[in-house]
Amino acid sequence: MIDKLDFLVRFWELKARNASLGEPLAPREQIELLSLMQLVTGDLDVPAVGPVDRPRSALPAQMIGDGTILPVEVRSVSAAAVVVSCASVVPAGAQVILRTADAITGVEYALPCKVLWVYKGSPTIVALSVDGIPTRAVFAEVPEPRMSMPLALGKHERMIG
Repeated sequence: MIDKLDFLVRFWELKARNASLGEPLAPREQIELLSLMQLVTGDLDVPAVGPVDRPRSALPAQMIGDGTILPVEVRSVSAAAVVVSCASVVPAGAQVILRTADAITGVEYALPCKVLWVYKGSPTIVALSVDGIPTRAVFAEVPEPRMSMPLALGKHERMIG
């Protein structure tokens, strides 16, 4: 799921920048956005309101808004919506920031979102649409594995004790 999120962050960034009234995308970015749009064409429908099963690849995250930070779990990611589960209810239409990090790659994501719908269950399921320019920040350089000492191979004496 983290790979799909990483891919979609770039799509959402280019899409939001293209829609803004600021500086237009560079020609290379326009081509990249068109290519990404072709890849996500079948992924643009918002999921129906209701429960969403917990996948094995669920991501822990935080939903930040209205002076609170809620622990959530990302259950589904599509170009149209990010679906999370949580223990609290948030109002539909609320503006929030969804923050998650991948410790393996050392990358943190912050997605400005709008709450599309809320399914009050156990747990509560919330669908979020990305509403702004998301960020992707590297917070730690992940070093390549190295061996600090060569392994001593050869004949060893057996100790009996």
